[in-house]
Amino acid sequence: MSLLEDARKQINEVDKEIARLFEKRMQAVEDVAHYKQEHALPVLDQGREQEVLDRNVNYIENEKYKDSYLSMMKDMMRISRNYQQSLLHKEVVGYQGVEGAFSSIAAKHLFPHYKKRSYTSFEDVIKAVISGEIEYGVLPVENSYSGEVGEVIDLLMKYEQVYIQQIYDLKISQNLLGIKGAKLEDIQQVYSKDQAISQSKQFLEGRGYELISYPNTAMAAEYVARMQDKTKAAIGAKENAELYGLEVLVENINTSMQNTTRFIVVGRELTMEGNEFSVIFSVPHKAGTLVSAMNIIARQGFNMESILSRAMKDKPWEYYFYAAIDGELKEKKAQKMLKELQDVCESVRVAGTYKKEGK
Repeated sequence: MSLLEDARKQINEVDKEIARLFEKRMQAVEDVAHYKQEHALPVLDQGREQEVLDRNVNYIENEKYKDSYLSMMKDMMRISRNYQQSLLHKEVVGYQGVEGAFSSIAAKHLFPHYKKRSYTSFEDVIKAVISGEIEYGVLPVENSYSGEVGEVIDLLMKYEQVYIQQIYDLKISQNLLGIKGAKLEDIQQVYSKDQAISQSKQFLEGRGYELISYPNTAMAAEYVARMQDKTKAAIGAKENAELYGLEVLVENINTSMQNTTRFIVVGRELTMEGNEFSVIFSVPHKAGTLVSAMNIIARQGFNMESILSRAMKDKPWEYYFYAAIDGELKEKKAQKMLKELQDVCESVRVAGTYKKEGK
């Protein structure tokens, strides 16, 4: 038997033992989850995780393997946390709207095996996360064509008990949907969410359609299907056509073929893993205070990928700011930056940290 065959045989034997120990570990994780559920304890215990990492790395005698072992242990802990979450919160994810809305489609892509629960408003989704009724909420935060979803940004400012844990970019394809047998020349009224109408402006111009705003694209499609009127059409995803028995009269009517909506996944815990984090802050209504805050971010070597200003509801003509910052929150310089921001800002909070693809 060659050296390669010997090595592969040994790897196979070790992998078999790892699988056995993995099952044993996950069984213990179940016991931990049940205990946390009975005593209303959070899944994430950062002190405990760090203690385990510090202790376990000393089991590795060969120095060159330590970094790889730590990386593996961090993945193991992430798997453990996700499994505990699924046990404690019964794998339920919430979204605003009805089945077939783009938030529903995003939730299915992100959590294919979770139960889905719809809510009337964005705020209802966040409240459900806070109460533990659902594990995660999926919310739109920005569209590449029509801009930010201001209401969601405002809710992140209002509810400090939730954090962004993940972001997901969903390419949006708007389509003109009608009942079976309808033709393009039959259409007189078009129903959809105002953003979808705006995103399809170039196609709609000059056609003489009566444009009627609806709470979301899926509800518009359901209405058209229910009316069974050839003169009515909806703008929405192909999934809406499949869901409500409609036909796609015209595909891809959105003006921009790069039309993309960014969704955030919110949960109750602030994680420290990720290559980007978001900060919400407000500054005194004085000259130079915003510049001072931005200089602090730059001085610590961070790049702001974006910054949005939002009016403060209880303070006319004053604003708070939502900044997405390129970097890792767990870095010492990030903690130093936050401390310095607290010295010049009226309020500062981390809205979440997450992995952004392509970095």
